[in-house]
Amino acid sequence: AGYTVEGGVLTAAPEGAELSYEVLVGGGGSGDHPTFMALTQAAASLREIGFQLIVTDISNFSELTGAVNAGTAQMFAMAWNASADPDMFQIYHSQGGSNEKAYHIKDARLDEMILLARQSSDQAYRKTLYKACLDIINDWAVEIPMYQRQNVIIFSAQRVDMSTVTPDITPFWGWANDIELLQMR
Repeated sequence: AGYTVEGGVLTAAPEGAELSYEVLVGGGGSGDHPTFMALTQAAASLREIGFQLIVTDISNFSELTGAVNAGTAQMFAMAWNASADPDMFQIYHSQGGSNEKAYHIKDARLDEMILLARQSSDQAYRKTLYKACLDIINDWAVEIPMYQRQNVIIFSAQRVDMSTVTPDITPFWGWANDIELLQMR
């Protein structure tokens, strides 16, 4: 990507780039974040070719959000919460909060599609638009999805009639959404 390589080692960065970057992780200072291990392993691999990835595990989460909001974080690892039908404006629109502070994407086509999706109540249409939006966001390479949380819910089959529990529970539709159907044994 424009770096000068001699003998398998990076010796110079292209204009506007560096040989060292810092990534801030909100793992409470103890590595308690799903991306921490992946980043430290990436740092070790990159070090072999002369690139320094500094993984800083922030113990105070407000320091991380402060750096992101101030635009001083070169890279960061954070989790986003989203609903099954999210509104992308706040994160990815050029006038949205997170984009203006962290991503700096200026893409008129992306902005237009986000606004079109926001104006429609048709979920199938919104899904198609959001897929196209995510393709644009991936092309900008401002985010690398690392994981998706999964919930674990345990029921006692001795106490709950399992045939009345919501089938195919997801992070977006849980047993409480159908609580009126739940029956005890």
